[in-house]
Amino acid sequence: MVASPKSLVGRSFRNIVAMELALIGDVVMVTPALRRLRNAFPGARLTFIAQPFAWELLHSGELVDEVMVFDKRGEDSGGAGFLRLAQRMRPKDFDAAFIFHRSFGSATAAALARIPVRVGYRHEMRDFLLTHPVKERELPEHIIRENLYLLDAVGITGEESMAEVAVDTAHEAAFLAQFGQRMDSKPVVAICPSGGWETKLWRPQLISRFLDLFGVGEVTFVLIGAPGDERITREVYSVNNEIIDLAGKTTIREMVYLLKRANVVVSPDTSAAHIAAALGTPVVALFGPTASEHCMPQEGSKSTVIYGNVNCLKCYKKKCSKDPFCMDTIAPEEVKAEVDRYLALSSFQAPKE
Repeated sequence: MVASPKSLVGRSFRNIVAMELALIGDVVMVTPALRRLRNAFPGARLTFIAQPFAWELLHSGELVDEVMVFDKRGEDSGGAGFLRLAQRMRPKDFDAAFIFHRSFGSATAAALARIPVRVGYRHEMRDFLLTHPVKERELPEHIIRENLYLLDAVGITGEESMAEVAVDTAHEAAFLAQFGQRMDSKPVVAICPSGGWETKLWRPQLISRFLDLFGVGEVTFVLIGAPGDERITREVYSVNNEIIDLAGKTTIREMVYLLKRANVVVSPDTSAAHIAAALGTPVVALFGPTASEHCMPQEGSKSTVIYGNVNCLKCYKKKCSKDPFCMDTIAPEEVKAEVDRYLALSSFQAPKE
C-alpha cells in the first residue's frame, strides 16, 4: 500500500519553482495549477521552467515571475542538459519544486539542485528523488485536473481556474495592420489542419469542402500551423472567400495574435485549440486518435468537440492505415454548423464606410 504524501498545509514558501517540459498545449493546461500556486503562496516568487515557447506564452503577465527556458530538443538535450539545469537551479535557492512533468530527468534536476520540497507524480524509477511522491488516480482525467490533483494531494486546494496565456501585445496592432481590410471587414475563421501527428490531420480536401460551404464574401479564412504545415495548407482552396495562408510563417506570439483576432477556430487536438480556448475564442475541436476527456479544450471554455465516426477512436497511434481513417469521417457540414453557431453569437461588426 502506498502511503499518502505529507501535507504542505501551513507551510510557507518564499521561492517556488514549477516544471512542465512537454508541448505547448501541456504548458497552457498547467496554468490553472500555476494560478493555484500563486493564490496559495501570494508572497512567494514563482519561477516556471519549460521549453522555449513558454517564454512567449507567459513572460508578460503576473502569473509567473520568471520563465526559465529548458531547450530539451536543442542545447539542453539528453542527460547532460538536466545536469546543467540543476546547476542553473541551485543558485536560485528554491525552497519548493512542483514537478508536473513526469520524466526522470526533471525530478533528478530538482534533487541535484537540493530543493528541500519536491512534489511530483510517483514512478518506481524516480520515487527516491521526490520528497512528496503522489500516486496517480486509477482512471485518467483531464490533464488540467491531473495537474491540480498533484496539488490537492499535498493539501494545496482551491477552485479550478481557467487556463491563461500572457503574451506581449506591443506588436499586436502592427502585426494585424498588415492585413488591413482583409481581417477588418469580415468575420475571421482560423483553421489549423494538423496536430503534429499524421493521425490528427484533417485533410486539405475536407478543409476545402468545408470552406466552400460558406457564401461569397462571407468570411476571411486564416490558415495557421507549425513549420512544415505549409505543405498541407498549400493544397487548400476556397472558391468563395479569401484565404490568408500563414501556416509555418508566424512566431508563437503572432499565432496568439491571430487566434485572439479570430471569431472562431477550427483545429484538431493541438496547441491552437488550447491557446484559443484560453484566450476566450470559440473553438471547434476535431478529435480522432486522442481522448477528448483527457485533452479537450477546458470545460467552461467556448468549445465544441466533434469526433470521428469509427470504432477505434482514442487509439493514440501516430500512424494508421485503416480505411476509413477516423479524421476523414468528420463531415465538413457538421463542422460548418458549429462554426455558424459561434459566428451567430459573435459580436463582430464590419466597420462603417
